[in-house]
Amino acid sequence: MGHHRVLIKSDSKFFLLKEHEINFVEAAGNYVQVCLGSGTLLARMSLTRVASLLDADRFARIHRSAIVNLDQIGHLEPQPGGEYIMTLRCGKKLKASRAHVGQLLRSLGGHTREA
Repeated sequence: MGHHRVLIKSDSKFFLLKEHEINFVEAAGNYVQVCLGSGTLLARMSLTRVASLLDADRFARIHRSAIVNLDQIGHLEPQPGGEYIMTLRCGKKLKASRAHVGQLLRSLGGHTREA
C-alpha cells in the first residue's frame, strides 16, 4: 500500500503532502492550519473538507476544531469531565473532547501492537 497524498492550496500555491508528514490540523476561523513536521500551512477550507481528504484509519477528529494523525500521539491524560489532554510526539498538547474520545480510543485500539 502506497502513501496517501493530499493536495492543499495555501498562499495561491498547491502543496502535495504525504499523510505521514501531517501531525495535526486545527481550525482557525475560515481557515485550517495544517501542522507538518517542517512547519505550518494555512489553507482556506473547512476542517470537514480536510477530514474528507485524509485516510480515516490514520487520522481522527478529536475535537470540533482539530484532527490528529494517530501515529503522532505520544500519550493521553484523562481529565475530569471525560476530556483528555493529548500530547503529540512533537510536544504539542491538544484537547480531545468527550464527544470524540470514544471513537478516538477505538481507533487507537486498532493501532496498538504488543511489544
